[in-house]
Amino acid sequence: MGVIAQSLGGRVADPERFPALRTLLARIDAACDPIEVILYGSRARDEATAQSDWDLKIIVADDAPESMLSPLFGWTLQDGSGVHADVSVTRLSDFQADLKVANSAASHIVDDGILLVR
Repeated sequence: MGVIAQSLGGRVADPERFPALRTLLARIDAACDPIEVILYGSRARDEATAQSDWDLKIIVADDAPESMLSPLFGWTLQDGSGVHADVSVTRLSDFQADLKVANSAASHIVDDGILLVR
């Protein structure tokens, strides 16, 4: 089990469990070559309502272009994908460092995140 899966308490799922994400995940794979994709928030906790969006954290290599880290990049990926999603991208080393910071985004993701294993 990898470091990220361990930090998530071993919570992993096949992306096919979430068929609504099929188009978006294909776009993410094509545009980002992600190391990992993490579903978190209400959908991961199985507390989503009809109005809930999908929260996805995309972990990319440390040499990924700066443009991938822009919020606009994440929005563009989800636009027209069939789901409303909050897609954010971070470099692996930044995510791992953030795990050690209390109250950081990464420290909250580990509470309910699910690693989507492809």
